[in-house]
Amino acid sequence: MTVTLTCRFKLELSKDQKQQFLDIATAYTNAVNYVLEQNLKDKSTNVKKLHRLYYKTIREDFDLPAQMAINVNRDVSAMYKTLWAQFKELKRRKPDSKAVKKFWDKPPKRKSLIVKYTYNRTASFKKINGEWHASLSTLQGRIKWIPMKGWSKHFEYLKSCKIGDPILTYDKSSKTFFLLVPVTLEVQEHQPKEIVGVDVGERHIAAVASTKGTRYLIDLPEEFKQRKQHYQRLRSELMSKGTRSAKRKLARISRREKRFTENVLHIIAKKLTTSHPGARFVLEDLTQIRANRITYRGKDKEARRQSEQWPFASLQQKIEYKAKLYYGVQSEKVDPSYTSQTCPRCGHVSKENRPDHGERFVCQSCGYEEHADIVGAINIALRVLAKDQQVNLEKLLGAVVSRPDAPRLG
Repeated sequence: MTVTLTCRFKLELSKDQKQQFLDIATAYTNAVNYVLEQNLKDKSTNVKKLHRLYYKTIREDFDLPAQMAINVNRDVSAMYKTLWAQFKELKRRKPDSKAVKKFWDKPPKRKSLIVKYTYNRTASFKKINGEWHASLSTLQGRIKWIPMKGWSKHFEYLKSCKIGDPILTYDKSSKTFFLLVPVTLEVQEHQPKEIVGVDVGERHIAAVASTKGTRYLIDLPEEFKQRKQHYQRLRSELMSKGTRSAKRKLARISRREKRFTENVLHIIAKKLTTSHPGARFVLEDLTQIRANRITYRGKDKEARRQSEQWPFASLQQKIEYKAKLYYGVQSEKVDPSYTSQTCPRCGHVSKENRPDHGERFVCQSCGYEEHADIVGAINIALRVLAKDQQVNLEKLLGAVVSRPDAPRLG
């Protein structure tokens, strides 16, 4: 069983080297956007077709090395695959909506400066005098043995794990280049000791229901909520000024807020995985969660802002990799449709089971009552259990379904 992690390294560059990487990052990003626009008519995800149509142009007009021209088409293919998945899900849920009709009106566009390298072709690593260095291709040729700064554990992974294709990213606000290196570790696979359904949400960061009968809500720390509100006030003030210095400060605040949020999410994911060691976590497939929540909330700007900012997928990713890395158990994602409207006791599905779309769930058929988010977590767990027909669902989830009033962890 394998786990893939991403290691992040800061590149220590001279002024001339930084300009060379800016040149190739700009060329690569422009090439990606060119193919994204040209491919809008066909919306093809076929790498061979994209290669046949655009490889020569990428090489000649953008002056990219051969391997990077290939990577451009691979990136475009991956982006269109994601778009197709989002479009199909949106069409399934809201077939007659304006969002569906306008989905393909404009080509997608990559805004960040990113370069996809190929390990052992356009990128390599070497330890020199006890320090790790990178060798990377640019438009002007290869720059060898660039000093790298990062977490010591990540450097250990470079030595002991299988290395994937690195990605060069540029932080405009700090004018710094970072190298993101995927590494694959071998871990021993174990049979899950329990099944845990996790329903992420805005009212409560997570609702949890286990086949061992435990269920609870995890609330965000009050400090987190206050800090978020503080950052939002600062953003509003700085955006209203619109000066160059205000924009620089805004970028610094955004980075600080992102680090703070990521740390909170790591703490929550660690709490979950250590509270349920060896559990198989069942999570929602959030392919269309942002589109759905924004559509549902209509013109409620504050609610829409909260929905857009909330990193649901990031929390899920942390739960997944921690469960896999430390306990050798693979998590699973399921379709979350109607999980908060379905009675886990009798199976009755209705919007009326959620009066006023509130926190209480009251089944209109059998009278079962529970916190709506807990019901969502139970149904998420049930969906993966339904695949395992040997499992006695009533026996496993009976304790969860029968007890009201979920406790909270916060």
